[in-house]
Amino acid sequence: MRRRPMRFLWRERTRAPRGLTWSTAALFVALAALSLLVTATAGSAAIQPTASWRITIGTVGTNGWYRGSPAGNYVVLRWDIQDPDNQVTQTYGCGVGPVDGPTTGIQKECKADLIGGASISWKTNPIKIDAEPPTGVTASVARSPDFNGWYNHPVGVNWGGSDVTSGLAGCSAITYGGPDGAAAPVGGGCTDMAGNTAMAPIAVNYDATPPVLSKVSVASGPDLDVVGWTSSSASDTVVVQRIARGEKTQRTVFRGTGSRFADKKIQDGLEYTYSVQTTDQAGNASKKLSAAGLPKVLTLGKTPYIPRAARNPILSWKPVRGARYYNVQLFRGSKRIFAAWPRRAGLGLPTTWKWAGHRYRLSKGRYRWYVWAGVGPRSFARYKTLGNAQFIVPGR
Repeated sequence: MRRRPMRFLWRERTRAPRGLTWSTAALFVALAALSLLVTATAGSAAIQPTASWRITIGTVGTNGWYRGSPAGNYVVLRWDIQDPDNQVTQTYGCGVGPVDGPTTGIQKECKADLIGGASISWKTNPIKIDAEPPTGVTASVARSPDFNGWYNHPVGVNWGGSDVTSGLAGCSAITYGGPDGAAAPVGGGCTDMAGNTAMAPIAVNYDATPPVLSKVSVASGPDLDVVGWTSSSASDTVVVQRIARGEKTQRTVFRGTGSRFADKKIQDGLEYTYSVQTTDQAGNASKKLSAAGLPKVLTLGKTPYIPRAARNPILSWKPVRGARYYNVQLFRGSKRIFAAWPRRAGLGLPTTWKWAGHRYRLSKGRYRWYVWAGVGPRSFARYKTLGNAQFIVPGR
């Protein structure tokens, strides 16, 4: 068997550049990679730190103010620093601490030293603190009391004061019109720009409600008229005025307190009108009410009008010297309905009576009465005419 000759394959190696060995070439490659690494590192700058601030303890007021905190006239400031590349080496004023008031605006600074010797700082917005309310707050009333220390219609009340830190935002101004009462409280005050309020209530005597007058009446007697009334308060001042029928001027016959007045200065046969009005402690006046005082005693004297008579009137005339009796006759229309022979110069008409087989009473209508004086014994029937007069019984 014949043997084949063996063949050897040769691969050419990569040749190093002329003049360089393989170790030298490897060094060049390492230096180039390092250069690329340095170039990449220099191209990515460090992130600068930032800071934020906030008030962690403080009472927020108005208009950008703080009204201190629950513990006093200050707030607590907190700084938060964000430093992702750890550039900060030292900080100044960047922790948590109080900011004292009062102040119209103070800026706090946080400063940090960085690697390489640089530094950076941040400032807050102006922090305004006022925990004190306005001072010297007082109220002024627009006018003096209307009557006896009382106001009886709406009155304006204005408040004023001062505030040295944040300044006044405004003060109350109201028109008080009730409720009624002695020393009625009226509230108001002033508020500063931070929202602090100082109240200074006052008390006023206020009553705008007039008294209520009712049940005005007149009870007529032989020698007086008794005027009665009811007012909403027993302490009300009462004024009673009187005018006789046919006159033009009223007279004040009573001023005081109470619920009745006896007028003893009346004249027989005259009609009177009584006007009653009450006034309370604040000067409020009731409606004026009137009532008629009709004469209880009717006379033969002439009057410019035919009087209206009170209940159960008394007929009266002047006594005649020597008269032993009198004859009184009463007519309604042309019909005689009553006759009597009193011994004195006066006769009270009865409520009811009998005459000529009929029962009568003084019902509504017009009456005329006559009087004669009897001279000597009644059997002599000797009379002297004294006169006649009329009266009216009104509807009851």
